[in-house]
Amino acid sequence: MDIVSAFSFWTKAILPLKTLETAIPSELNLLHFIFIGISLLGAGVGSYLIFLKKHNLYMGVFIIAMAAILLELTLLWWDGVLHIPKIPFYSSISFLLGPSLFLYIQKKVYPHQKMKATAILQYFVIFIISLLSILILTNTNSDMPGNGLRLQGIQLLNSYYLKSFYFAFFLALIIKQYIKYRKRIDSMDRNWLRILVIFFFSIFLISIIGALFKDEFSLINVTRYVIAYFFSVFIIIISFLLYLFPAIVTEPLQIRLNNTQIKEKYQNSGLTIAMASTLRLQLLSSMEEKMFLNPTLSLETLAKKLNTDRYSLSQVINQEFNKNFYEFINDYRIDECLAHIDENPHQIDSISDLIYASGFNNKVSFYNAFKKRKSMTPVQYIKALNQ
Repeated sequence: MDIVSAFSFWTKAILPLKTLETAIPSELNLLHFIFIGISLLGAGVGSYLIFLKKHNLYMGVFIIAMAAILLELTLLWWDGVLHIPKIPFYSSISFLLGPSLFLYIQKKVYPHQKMKATAILQYFVIFIISLLSILILTNTNSDMPGNGLRLQGIQLLNSYYLKSFYFAFFLALIIKQYIKYRKRIDSMDRNWLRILVIFFFSIFLISIIGALFKDEFSLINVTRYVIAYFFSVFIIIISFLLYLFPAIVTEPLQIRLNNTQIKEKYQNSGLTIAMASTLRLQLLSSMEEKMFLNPTLSLETLAKKLNTDRYSLSQVINQEFNKNFYEFINDYRIDECLAHIDENPHQIDSISDLIYASGFNNKVSFYNAFKKRKSMTPVQYIKALNQ
């Protein structure tokens, strides 16, 4: 008896027979109404997070994907025979989980890092392909799929092996992120990231179990119930966190780094929370007007433009962005530089022109800031784009 057969035997022996017999009920019971309620809660929470934009958009997509899977599983259990389409959409929606969680963590740590739309879309290629495949392969007019290529496509979309490899790839990326950032954040943020890693690892394990027992129909449906429980618990947890500790979920990690030291540094400051919030908005507005393109811009000059003093402005930049004045300004200048390069990488004739067009007033500051952002020189970056 191999390991798969042995596990199947003992699972059937341990699990109540009634559980296996009712894996696909013919009518909804109280548990399924609870699942439907939680899925609607997840849709609301996810929509709220998407409304907040920035890194929260990806967590919103993650929550809505789980809510959609939970709802469709419940509808499938309600009437699996008449369920249309014959390939449930959760086969495709599950491919949203990995990239959305990965990008949420990535943007939560580096909220000011800009990513091109093409760079973001590459993480969702498998989801887009699978969704289009469902629309092409699904036949809503017949109970059974056809033979040949169409049947193979349906089996591939429902393959637990494919999902296992896909989840393993993003699990590796997420664990790498956690290991890289865990020492740079406070304990509450670290615990939140740890919960996300453990949760996604659990999804990966469930997909592995599904792959091992893909021929055990009753066990596959028990696995789907486990998925429903996991998703329900996570949606409830994040709902409570958003109500009790919203900053853990919604605020970028950089804003909260070294928060204790910042408070100690400015504990005697006369700047109130309301004043700091107003000054922050004025500062961001001035950056939208591209005041950073002025190569002679200084802390004093910008403070006068914003009708404040240099100490208050310095405090807001430190406290809200975890940077000093020149790091803050140079980040915007590098963004401007990258926009020029990405727009026409073949037409960059002079690095000097690029330096002054971005607001820098000397090569040393420009090269240091550029290399800090891209880990390469501007020339190397342009060559890489032109290859």
